[in-house]
Amino acid sequence: MADEGGSVKKNTAPAHYAKRVISIEEKERLYRRWIDQAVFDRKANVSGACLHFYSNTERWTGEWDSNWFFMDESIRSHGKLFAIDTVAHETGGKGKRHKTANKKPTELYDPISRTLFFMDAGYYGWLKSAALALVGDVLEDNHRIFSIHGALLSVDGKGVSLIGPSGTGKTTLSYGLLLDPCVKLVADDWHFFKFVNSEATGYASEKNTYIRADVASVWKEYKQLLEGAKLDNRGRAVVDVGRAIGKNKLEMTADMRYVVLLQRDKTKPIIRELSAKEAVDYLVKNDYCNPHTLQKNAWKQKVRKEAFLQLFKSCRVLLLNTIETPEQSLQRIKDFIGI
Repeated sequence: MADEGGSVKKNTAPAHYAKRVISIEEKERLYRRWIDQAVFDRKANVSGACLHFYSNTERWTGEWDSNWFFMDESIRSHGKLFAIDTVAHETGGKGKRHKTANKKPTELYDPISRTLFFMDAGYYGWLKSAALALVGDVLEDNHRIFSIHGALLSVDGKGVSLIGPSGTGKTTLSYGLLLDPCVKLVADDWHFFKFVNSEATGYASEKNTYIRADVASVWKEYKQLLEGAKLDNRGRAVVDVGRAIGKNKLEMTADMRYVVLLQRDKTKPIIRELSAKEAVDYLVKNDYCNPHTLQKNAWKQKVRKEAFLQLFKSCRVLLLNTIETPEQSLQRIKDFIGI
């Protein structure tokens, strides 16, 4: 949530969860332990990949079903995601969380079978990001389709990607930009891109968006969007943005032409246009602004760096320091992309 000076109120919840790559043998042991307790079982279409989701609790049913496009149940999956609530298991499904409140959220990932176990997530946003990271790992290896943890908007068909570390105003600015009549939403949190004839195309990842309620405190126009929405324990909800702003304001793809990298540092200049190399260096330094990536081995780092260098060579890139008010930062983005 941004205040009048453009600063962000920090979330006191843990910023990260533990992650570990496991062997296929350990995956088999976990699979056998939990598969018979999967009371919630769905397949989702995530950017053309089939993701099979299992959980031993139905607490995620509403968010999951609203968030994704459905996949035909006869389609074989590209990856499997288990959301395991060990507290529900230990308490017979009654969820008496005070007895085991010290459970640490943990991801266990087998890259061979593309199976991810998320133990005690406690927060739907992490599961959503885990799903996208898992699909992203598959698409990156098999289809040379790469992930961006950021918003993508279409301005008269030209894609504008907003990327930044948590707390730099990515959501606030993307929804502010969306208020302009010529701007359409492709993705508000995560999108994919690939190259076709050396040009980059960005793709939507979700059916409905998982939005912060406090966006309406900055842009009053979104107040109706959250009316009646069921907020989770982080003040977020999966909502149909098209219902509030019109289905004609939504797009599934955009030809990527502009990238706005965000930072918040009072010692740095407000704006600076970057070369492709400078932009890649910024992303590498900030872990691609994506704490949800599942694998960071040398090969993965190599192909990602090459992909983003090619992307930035085909786009204009702005580094924007969001220490001003949201309105001022938004105007700087509009000036950059020519609105």
